[in-house]
Amino acid sequence: MTPQLQEGIYHAPGVRPDQCFGIMFLRAARGLTAPEIGTAFQTLYSMYQNLKQGKVRDLPDSPVPSGNLTVLVGYGPNAFKLADGGRTLPLDLGAKNQFRSARPTGGGPLLLGSGLSYADDVQFNPATEEIAIQFIAKTELAVNRAVVETWKILQDLTDPKTGESPLLITRFYTGFQRDDERSWIDFHDGISNMKSSERIQAIAIKEDQTSPEDKWTVGGTYLAFLRLPVDLTVWRKLTRQQQEIIIGRDKLSGCPLETIDNDGNPVVQTGCPFTGTREVTTPENQGYRELPRVPLESPLNASHTHRANQNKAEDVGSRNSLRVFRQGYEFLEAIDSTPGFRAGLNFVSFQDTPERLLRMLTQPTWLGGVNFGGGDKEQLPGMERFITVRAGGVFLVPPVVEGEAFPGAKIFGL
Repeated sequence: MTPQLQEGIYHAPGVRPDQCFGIMFLRAARGLTAPEIGTAFQTLYSMYQNLKQGKVRDLPDSPVPSGNLTVLVGYGPNAFKLADGGRTLPLDLGAKNQFRSARPTGGGPLLLGSGLSYADDVQFNPATEEIAIQFIAKTELAVNRAVVETWKILQDLTDPKTGESPLLITRFYTGFQRDDERSWIDFHDGISNMKSSERIQAIAIKEDQTSPEDKWTVGGTYLAFLRLPVDLTVWRKLTRQQQEIIIGRDKLSGCPLETIDNDGNPVVQTGCPFTGTREVTTPENQGYRELPRVPLESPLNASHTHRANQNKAEDVGSRNSLRVFRQGYEFLEAIDSTPGFRAGLNFVSFQDTPERLLRMLTQPTWLGGVNFGGGDKEQLPGMERFITVRAGGVFLVPPVVEGEAFPGAKIFGL
């Protein structure tokens, strides 16, 4: 069987991810070898396959709704440092394609050249463990059950002499899809993603772009994850016109902007929305989802949507296109400080090399030097810290290979 992408990457035509998302990070116990960690994870992976069939270990012969659960597993650089492992660290997973650590005192830049920084109260990055597992399902229960059942297995695997389990849950995050196709800043989101027929070209690791040592990764992909809160107080102090120019779209219709008039008002692309429709998300407005070209000197070139896709002419299969397949989920979580909640985005992207995303975030004229959008030296008040980072990681998502106990089993010498 030809190596295939793991499930949980919804790139095919007409396929959409289910509503509920979770991502969990597992740390390997110190002193254990790669085979010991791999054997423990194999037990977890078998349990996940049962959950997908509605089978729960503690409920024999009592099936439950599966929630259409999918499970995807990725491995960080630390997985390749375990003793007696069977694979070496892939070149594209090396230090050059990793996020920086948060400062011990809190904060610090995510990447040199990027406008993104860790939140001031983040003193370590919790998304840097050996294993990352993505759960996607129709229901919150299906995602949350997978987390709890993971804990049960790890409890059962605890060594009675040391009190340690071979793997430890260090953090998990959840999120959800919005049925209005908007984000917490009220604008449409994800409407100019790549055509479904092109996505695989940006996602899957290609043989002709891979070193001989890393051929085993061909057919897999790289997962990038960022937990990104947004400062809604800062955003709501901006006028609608300011917001639209920063985004590059009309706030109500989602139509792309094509110019700014002499009075500083944004002007939507001619013909959008199509007569009788109101939003760019309708089938009649399919042609208006991609952004029109605007003059280089136009302030719209500094908008978030234009900065995130400067190379519109390059084939998406080329690394230089810097296109990534984004599959994000919003989140809302309670906090103890005012206003009592934190809102933001679980940014999830899949690409054949993390280089695409890191260059997008650091290159001038792309997202380099700015936090979200706007001119490099023309940031509106507060927008330089509009988005902060609470966690971030890059992981290899190996392909499904016939005969392996789980994707990436040979990393652990199994």
